[in-house]
Amino acid sequence: MTGLQESAVSDRQRDIRGVMAGALPVVDAFLTGSYRRQTLVAPLSTADVDVVVVLDRSLRRRGPRGVLDVAKGALSESYRTSKVSRNEQAITITFSDFVVDVVPAFAVPWWDFEGGGWDICDSGGDAWLRTNPKMHTERSAEVNSRTGGLLVPTVKMLKAWNRTIKEPVRSFHLEVLAWSIFDPGLAAVPLVRARRDHGDRPGQRLRFFSQAGRLLRRRLPDPARNRGDVGAYLPRPSRAEAISKVNTARERCERAETLRVSGDDQAAKAIYQQVFGDAFPV
Repeated sequence: MTGLQESAVSDRQRDIRGVMAGALPVVDAFLTGSYRRQTLVAPLSTADVDVVVVLDRSLRRRGPRGVLDVAKGALSESYRTSKVSRNEQAITITFSDFVVDVVPAFAVPWWDFEGGGWDICDSGGDAWLRTNPKMHTERSAEVNSRTGGLLVPTVKMLKAWNRTIKEPVRSFHLEVLAWSIFDPGLAAVPLVRARRDHGDRPGQRLRFFSQAGRLLRRRLPDPARNRGDVGAYLPRPSRAEAISKVNTARERCERAETLRVSGDDQAAKAIYQQVFGDAFPV
């Protein structure tokens, strides 16, 4: 992101917090998601910027759907020229330059402490979803460090693949898969060893597509709490479709690597562009 875009995101976050605070008792607000994990993929106009707005617990008695409705009402009143809609755990505001997901949340009280975090609204089941987005940012940074800084660019490439095939897997689910597959563990903290263990870029691609199908078949806990399943949103047919697309990507990458090793870089690049899109580098 450019400095101007960074400034626009920061200004928008402050504006949203001000709007929410004008109508509701706001305790805190912070940016999170792929923006904070530095895995947001350009262009910004197609990306979602996540803003968590922590509310006073007095609003919790309205229930998850009720909280989302009152948050939507407050935002719709101020952003009349933008589309404001309820979207699962967030209120989505579609601005002319980028999209913001406003996530109402309640801090976990000290008497129910399980490592901290927030309860966010799950409108589908009208239930509370406990998680900790700040721990997700820390987890991403840890794995990125242990891989010698190679995790973040790899995740961006994988998001480009996901976008090319119309996103059968949610962005956060994709990142959790990548953390599980690429984390070499604490033993690989030294930078030189981390780079060696993580492998080269072609090796990273094949490693992900070779292992992701297996992980998509089973429960993948939220890394912040080691509970739940970040893939629970996928019904069986959609999960099968995602696995099929992972396997297709693996087969294409294997063919591309065979061509690359034999010296036919152009043919290899053409196949990789099928997988990752036209932005795939020379």
